[in-house]
Amino acid sequence: DSSQVNRMFNGKRRLQYHERLKVDEWLGLGQQGGPGQSLTPATGIVVAGPNMIPLYGYVGAASEGRLTLAEQNLRGYVAMHPAQQHVREAFALEVNDISMSPRYEPGEIVYLAPNRWPSRDQDCVVVTKEGEGLLKRFVRREHAKIVLHQLNPDEDLDIALDDIDAIHTVVGRN
Repeated sequence: DSSQVNRMFNGKRRLQYHERLKVDEWLGLGQQGGPGQSLTPATGIVVAGPNMIPLYGYVGAASEGRLTLAEQNLRGYVAMHPAQQHVREAFALEVNDISMSPRYEPGEIVYLAPNRWPSRDQDCVVVTKEGEGLLKRFVRREHAKIVLHQLNPDEDLDIALDDIDAIHTVVGRN
């Protein structure tokens, strides 16, 4: 069904395993897949095809869930955002809360440039040493902290630099 295929390409629906097998068969790849495009039934290991990036865990507010960028939290692969074409180790995350609503809604995918500091008023994901993933707007960096802004509720948040494990800049969304 072309509407289902369109939803998959837009990241609104995942390709199910049995559908993947049919696609592989149609492409003549069989069970083993082709170069850089295989889903190994015996191991369950998923390997991305060209221009695909990993989709990891969820990103949300400090009080909700944790974000860990590890293979065990790999949810699948999505098409690379055009702004990620020359970004090494680019990845995507799914939004799971309303702290940045209406800018980002739950279920939306954000595309990131890893370990790249954002500019003023640019959106970013801050990963704390406790493993929390915070999707916020970067306001400024001060001596020992950064200031972030969230939309819902409308407030600024201070995070000590010592509490930050990584900062990733949002370069796109779907």
